[in-house]
Amino acid sequence: MGITLVKSLILIFSFLFYGISPESYVYRYDVQHSGVYRGEKFPTLNKLKWKFKTNGTIYSTPAIAEMSVFFGSNDGNFYSIDFKTGRLKWKFKTGNTIETSPVYFDGKIYFGSNDKYFYCLDAKTGKMLWRFKVEGWLMSSPIIVDDIVYFGSGEGVLYAVSASNGNLIWKFQAQKAIYSSPAYYDGKIYFGSLDKNFYAVDSKTGKLVWVVPTGGMINASPVISSGIVFFGSHDGNLYAVDSKAGWIRWKFQTRGQLTQTPAVDGKAVYFSSADGILYIVSLDGKLIWKIALDAVSIWSPPIVSGDYIYVCVNTSTYSGVYKFNRMTGKMESAFDLGHRAFASPVIAYGVLFVGAKDGYLYAIE
Repeated sequence: MGITLVKSLILIFSFLFYGISPESYVYRYDVQHSGVYRGEKFPTLNKLKWKFKTNGTIYSTPAIAEMSVFFGSNDGNFYSIDFKTGRLKWKFKTGNTIETSPVYFDGKIYFGSNDKYFYCLDAKTGKMLWRFKVEGWLMSSPIIVDDIVYFGSGEGVLYAVSASNGNLIWKFQAQKAIYSSPAYYDGKIYFGSLDKNFYAVDSKTGKLVWVVPTGGMINASPVISSGIVFFGSHDGNLYAVDSKAGWIRWKFQTRGQLTQTPAVDGKAVYFSSADGILYIVSLDGKLIWKIALDAVSIWSPPIVSGDYIYVCVNTSTYSGVYKFNRMTGKMESAFDLGHRAFASPVIAYGVLFVGAKDGYLYAIE
């Protein structure tokens, strides 16, 4: 019995922290926000599996767990959809728009709403278990580590709240709003703020460990790989910062604001800029290749699965998902959504999910 329990705990820990599950419990796949999705099947983008209609733009990236798809919409509802059929299981009404991406943990689903409440629901029934009141809008997607939920808010506070009962554990005050989803690594929580600073705080106490000033606002989420924190700023730079000491290892300059989260697979960093270019940069900051997407806007962060990069783009004539070979930069396929996509896509069991401006959640094979 004891050995079985230990093995189960190790398996769960591996799923949550090292990304071996084919499902996706948290924004950008893991608490380091790698944006790398594992699995044996990769979407070809050749077929629509199903689409589900809401009454508002979808900024929320779904969580995939228990063969359900969980996400929020700007219609103020939070949804649970059947993975296979696209049929509604349940929905939960909040008092304002939902722009955060949820996290699934231990049979519960967690998310924030712009009604200034952070919610915990039963994942099977949609019943509210608790909610936590904040003073500002909630646009920072949460993570959970060691039964603690971490998320930022519009009043510039990073919160650490008990995942079990919603009680406040600690809070950290930045100078301006926190829209960045925090990331966890080696006992620290990492996040950016609209005050142009990037922070590392102790995960247990909330005490400041270090801060890195930049030349622009930071609303994108960081990614952590091999002890390096990668994040973009509105100053147009991708930063690579030492996770322990907070010193800048290198910066990579683009010609546009960096408003989206990069993906890092341990070999390279994949990110887009407001200059309309998709960049692939080595872990030491050298350009590998770049693709001019001729995009009017790239709101959606790229993701990586196998040998492929998936990114949503909006040009003057096209709004949809592109699939590139990450080794060569060659475009393999595309799926036309017909409407802008703002959220990061997510992949589970060979299916890509993404929400769009038309209020539909698309499931694409």
